[in-house]
Parts: sequence; structure tokens; C-alpha cells
Amino acid sequence: MLKIKVKSEGKTLNLPIPYTLLNLSSTVICSKFLWRNINKRINNKKQTPSFFPLDPTIVKPILKQVIKELKNYKGLVIVDVITEDGTRVWIQL
Repeated sequence: MLKIKVKSEGKTLNLPIPYTLLNLSSTVICSKFLWRNINKRINNKKQTPSFFPLDPTIVKPILKQVIKELKNYKGLVIVDVITEDGTRVWIQL
């Protein structure tokens, strides 16, 4: 489970994100349907190249493998940042 904690001015926000939700979101993000519609709407508004240059079918297995590998490092703190105003962001696997 990915644990995100944001602490600011005495208030703390905890966001636990299960790996199942990460897998589901990677499936949605890499869907051809989503990127086809995004590119269609972008191209309708302005004449720019495709927004997503990589084939989603290639990126999806890579994301799945990354999420699977993250499970092996439970407890590892990957982000621990404190800003000048005292806000702290902490992300742990």
C-alpha cells in the first residue's frame, strides 16, 4: 500500500492507496479509448501533434511491472520533503 501524508499548519491528510487501485488506474490510463478521445479533442481545438506519442499497449505492461516491483520494497520512504512554510509531504511504500 502506498501511504501519502501531507502535514500543513497542524492539519494532517493521510491518503492510503492500495496497489489494486494503482493497477486499476494504470489500466485506465493506458486504454486506447481514453487516449483516442484525448487526442481527438486536442486536435479539434488546435493543430498540434498527438498528445500521447507512445503506444499505450506498450506502456501498460511496463507500468504493471513497476507496480509489481514496488511491492517488494514495503516500508521504503520515497519522498520526505519539508517546505519553507513547514508543509511536509511524506510518501512511503
